[in-house]
Amino acid sequence: MISKIIKTTNNFCLISIIIFCLSQTRTVSASTEPIINVLILKDNKVRIRSDRSIPLRIKGQRFSNKKIKGFILKKQNNKTTLSFDKNKQKIYELKNKEKLVVSSSDSRGIWVDQKRYAGKLKIFIRDNDILVVNVLGIENYLSSVVGSEMPAKWPLEALKAQAIASRTYALKQKGNSLYDIDSTNMNQVYIGLEAGTYKTKRAVKSTRSLVLTYKDKLINSLFHSSSAGMTENSQDVWKNKYPYLSSVKDFDKNNPKLRWNTKFSKSQLQKLFPRIGGINLIEIVNITSTGRVKNVRIHGDFGIDEISGVDLRKRMNLKSTLVRFKFVEINKTKSTNENRKLLATNLLENKPLTYIVRVGDTLISIADQYNVSVDEIVNLNNIQNSSLINIGQSLFLPRNSMSSSSSSEKILVVSGYGSGHGVGMSQWGAKYMAKKGAKAKTILKHFYKGVEIKSFKKYFL
Repeated sequence: MISKIIKTTNNFCLISIIIFCLSQTRTVSASTEPIINVLILKDNKVRIRSDRSIPLRIKGQRFSNKKIKGFILKKQNNKTTLSFDKNKQKIYELKNKEKLVVSSSDSRGIWVDQKRYAGKLKIFIRDNDILVVNVLGIENYLSSVVGSEMPAKWPLEALKAQAIASRTYALKQKGNSLYDIDSTNMNQVYIGLEAGTYKTKRAVKSTRSLVLTYKDKLINSLFHSSSAGMTENSQDVWKNKYPYLSSVKDFDKNNPKLRWNTKFSKSQLQKLFPRIGGINLIEIVNITSTGRVKNVRIHGDFGIDEISGVDLRKRMNLKSTLVRFKFVEINKTKSTNENRKLLATNLLENKPLTYIVRVGDTLISIADQYNVSVDEIVNLNNIQNSSLINIGQSLFLPRNSMSSSSSSEKILVVSGYGSGHGVGMSQWGAKYMAKKGAKAKTILKHFYKGVEIKSFKKYFL
C-alpha cells in the first residue's frame, strides 16, 4: 500500500515538473517574440480613441498613466495641441520632440482615425508632422500584413509563403531610431486588425518564427504582384546584386494585372516633366534580359533628359517597368469612342503587313521593331493569350502611319505588363503554384534561389 502511495506521489511530481517546464517554455517563447515598430500615420491631425468602454492609458512628460476615452492631436501654425474627449475646452500644448505612449488592455485594439490596431502606440511630435508608431509582436503584426498584401481567400500555402516572406522582410528592416518599417507599399502594407482573418492567422501561426536565410543571414525577401512571365535580377532594377534574387520563371498568366495601358496628354506630360517642357519623344536606351526598361532618353520642348526606368515608373505612376511607348494622334473634335473607332478603321484600311514569328520573338519585341503597340497586334490577330505565340506563326501587323513629330494633338500611350518591381516572389505566381499543389517552402525556394527556411535567431540579423 505504501509503495503504491510512493509510486503515485512520484508520478504526480513528474507530471507537475513536465507541466511546469512546458509552461515555462511557452512563457520564454512569448517573451522572446521580436517586437516590431510600424509607422502607421504621419499627419498634422490625429484622432485616437478606445474601442468601447475600456479606457486607454496615456503616458508622457506631463501625463502619468492617465486613463482616457480618446483625444485629438493637431499641428497648426507651428504649434501642436492635444485635447481629451471629456474636457475639450482644456488644451495642452506639446513641445517639439515630445513623446507619448498609448496603451490598452482591450483585445479589440486602439482606434487610430478609421483603423484599429493591436499592441500599443508611440506618438512622436516633430517639426512638420505627428508620427504614430504601432508597437506589437511580429506574429500579431503579420496576421494583418498577410491579409493586407494578399487576398485572404487565396490558397493557404500561398498565404503561408507570404507570411514567411513578410516576416523575413520586416525583421530585416529593424534598427531605425523611431520605427522599423512603414505600413504602406513603400515597405509592405499593414492596415491593422481589420485585415486579419481566421485564414491569415492560421497561415501565420503554422509558420511561426520561420524566416528565409542565405548563409545564415536574413535575406532581403522582396516580393511583388506580377512579373508577367519572368521575375527580374535585383541588379537590373537596383545597384545591389543578391544571388538569391535572380530571374526565374513566373506562373502569373491568368491575372487581371498582366496587361494594361495608360494614356498621357501633352498638358499632363508638361506637368510631369516641367524642366524639359514635357515629352515629344521617348527613346529606350537599354532594357534588361526580361524586357524591362533600364534607362530612357526623353526629348522635350526645352531639352533632353536621361533617367532610369525605375525613376520613370515612379514619376509617371506606372505599374511596372515592363513597358513600351507610342505617340498616337487624336482628333480633339470627336469623342474618345469616336477616336478609337477612327483609329481602328484607319489601321484596317491600310493593308496590314504579314510577319512570320521567329525564334526568340515576343509580342513586345515585334511591336518595337515595327513601332506599333502590343494591343494593336493582339486586337488585329484576335490573340487570346498574348504570352503564347508560336515559331512560324503568321501575324498581321498594322502599318504605323502615326508620326512622332506630328502636331500637338498627340497623346502618349504606355502599354505595360505585370505589376511591381518584378524582383523576388510573384504573388500571382505563388497563388498559381499553390493551386497546383505546391507547398509554401517549394514556392519560396522557387522564387528565392539557394535559400534556407529556419526558425528566427538573433544572429541572423
